[in-house]
Amino acid sequence: MVDYTQRTDRPAMSEWIEQMAAYFESTEGMPLIAGRILAFLLICDPPERTAAELSHALSASTGSVSTNVRFLLRLGIISKTTRQGREAALYRVEEHRWPELVSARMHRMVELESLIDSGLRMFSGQGERARRLRTVHEFYQWLSKEIPELWRRWERDSRRRS
Repeated sequence: MVDYTQRTDRPAMSEWIEQMAAYFESTEGMPLIAGRILAFLLICDPPERTAAELSHALSASTGSVSTNVRFLLRLGIISKTTRQGREAALYRVEEHRWPELVSARMHRMVELESLIDSGLRMFSGQGERARRLRTVHEFYQWLSKEIPELWRRWERDSRRRS
C-alpha cells in the first residue's frame, strides 16, 4: 500500500520547499502556501495528492490548502482528477505546461512594448521623460525579437530529448 502521509519532515526537503515558496512569492506574487503546494507536488511520490494529504504534509489548514489549490488550478499549473474508489479529488503538477505558461507570460511582457511606444510618442522631445521611455522601449523591442527564436530553440531541443 502506498504511504499517502508523506510529510516534509526531512530538513533539506522542508528548506527547499520554503525556498521555492519564497521564490514564487517574490517573482509571481503567489501566496506562500500556494508556492509550498506547488513545490511539494513537484517532488512528492506518488505525484498525486488530495487536499487533506497536502494539508498534512505541509502542516497547513485545510481551508488554506483548498483556497490555494483553486488558485493553482486557475493558473493551469496543477490539475484535478478523481479515481474510482477514492472519494477525494487528487491534485498533481502539470509540468508539461510550464513552457506554455512561461511563453504566455513572456508574450504579455512584449505586449507592453506597444503601450510604451504610445507613451514615447506622447512625451517625444520631453528630455528625461522621453529618455526613460526610450530605454525601456529599446529593451522591449530587443525582447520581442529574441523571444520567437528562444521558443524555436526550446521546441527543437525538447523534441530531441523526447
